[in-house]
Amino acid sequence: MSLRIFHTADVHLGMKFSSYPGVRQELVEARFVALERCVTLANENECDLFVIAGDLFDRISVFEKDIIRAAKIVSEFQGAFACTLPGNHDHHPSGSRNIWELFSQHAGDRHKVLTEQAVYPLAGYDLDANLYPAPCSGKHSDHHVLGWICGLKRDTGVRHHIGIAHGSLEGFSPDFDKKYYPVSEKVLRSCGMDLWLLGHTHTRYPEKPGAHDTIFFPGTPQPDGFDCTHTGHAWILHLDDENKIHAESLSTGSIRFIHDEVTLNTPADMESLLKRYSADEYGRTLLKLTLGGVLSREDYASISPLLEEMKKRLFFLHEPVDMSNLTEKIAKKEIDEEFTEGSFPHMLLTALVKEEDTLALQLAYELIKEARR
Repeated sequence: MSLRIFHTADVHLGMKFSSYPGVRQELVEARFVALERCVTLANENECDLFVIAGDLFDRISVFEKDIIRAAKIVSEFQGAFACTLPGNHDHHPSGSRNIWELFSQHAGDRHKVLTEQAVYPLAGYDLDANLYPAPCSGKHSDHHVLGWICGLKRDTGVRHHIGIAHGSLEGFSPDFDKKYYPVSEKVLRSCGMDLWLLGHTHTRYPEKPGAHDTIFFPGTPQPDGFDCTHTGHAWILHLDDENKIHAESLSTGSIRFIHDEVTLNTPADMESLLKRYSADEYGRTLLKLTLGGVLSREDYASISPLLEEMKKRLFFLHEPVDMSNLTEKIAKKEIDEEFTEGSFPHMLLTALVKEEDTLALQLAYELIKEARR
């Protein structure tokens, strides 16, 4: 019996986005929209199993209305079974106020929160599979919690054996202090699973799945910052009767974060920048812009109006815009206006203009201006 799995993680419902005034509420809502899209895509692709591999919620103190809303979204999955693993942000146990009890009450009969280190057989849901979860019990841990899986004898009467965990993967995840349940590929493979569904790192892994890949991160379904510049992803993983894996990555996000570095040397460059980000596809984009290049004094003065126009067309422009590498071209006319002819500054700057040494001219000009203050 083959199995089609929808694999997502790191939805982080309840993120506050306090650094993005003006669009904060839209960013909060976009995470719920991403979860809704995941469920819709899973249904459209007739998936049997829907898996959230940790960090459905951003913390353990989410509003009750948000917990109930998330549960009702997940309950719309039409396949055989859905499950959610507590990650390090929404770990279990979660203190005196257990978010998972409330979530379970509204998520439907075909959903389970995988809070136990135990085998979850799916035969009762007409799926020839066992799940082996490794739920997080706190926000930080310097070791993985897969030991119980690695030492467990598998039931040979079950076709598919699927591990679900949340934490950093050695060589892929940025966990230099090793405090997010770190695990290596060697350890994962030693556990004897047919497939590992992981969460924690917000970019997908592998980027281009091969025939022998069995370890998957979906990436976050909705990007949440400028260090996450993809469109938001999830996996559909098809396990055939021989446990061969066929992987398809789907785009799930509605809002993009882009960090762009642009060189401006002419008015045409400025027009091109404005035209690019006036396209409809950037109407839901948060842009962090780094400008470089050399502009005439007149063109340099046009930067502020240009940025104001871009703000009208973008979803959000991160400010202040980094213009530390954008310089104003010093022309002979400006030198004659600012410095007395025959003076040392005038002679030095004029000589640099003739040599067309833009960098030296700019540096000398700034030093002279600073010395005159």
